[in-house]
Amino acid sequence: MSGEDRLHVQIGQVKVGRAGQTLNAILGSCIGLGFVDKKNGICGLAHALLAKAEGPPKAKGSGRHVDHAIEALLHQMNVADAERRKMRVFIAGGANMTLPHETEPERLVGQVNADFARAALRDAGLRIVHDDTGGTHGRRVAIDCTTGDFTITPIPRLGEG
Repeated sequence: MSGEDRLHVQIGQVKVGRAGQTLNAILGSCIGLGFVDKKNGICGLAHALLAKAEGPPKAKGSGRHVDHAIEALLHQMNVADAERRKMRVFIAGGANMTLPHETEPERLVGQVNADFARAALRDAGLRIVHDDTGGTHGRRVAIDCTTGDFTITPIPRLGEG
């Protein structure tokens, strides 16, 4: 990554970056939403803990819930409705970090988060160019805001090589 200024996106945060910056997050069952607008030289990353919020965000620009995070990214990046389909969007995370084998997959928080994120992004008129969700391992996400390139690296569980 060529970014010099590393911005770490914590749980519930939404951050945007420009040339010279790299956005980073470490994800488990949370969802990382990455937005890349190469034309305008701006990128955004949200680290959402839960899927759908029960009401309006408690804090401006909240990324705690996927639905609020999408709106916060669009607002902070100043994305016009007509430009939404041109944005490169990726999702990552949504892993089963607790490994309860007896739980149906559609009831695991990571799976619920990932399924909701896909639907919410489509409903917002955004096109997902990459989806790295599910499984049982965490992920490290980085967006190089200079080039618009992003990487998603698996984090092995303890005892896995």
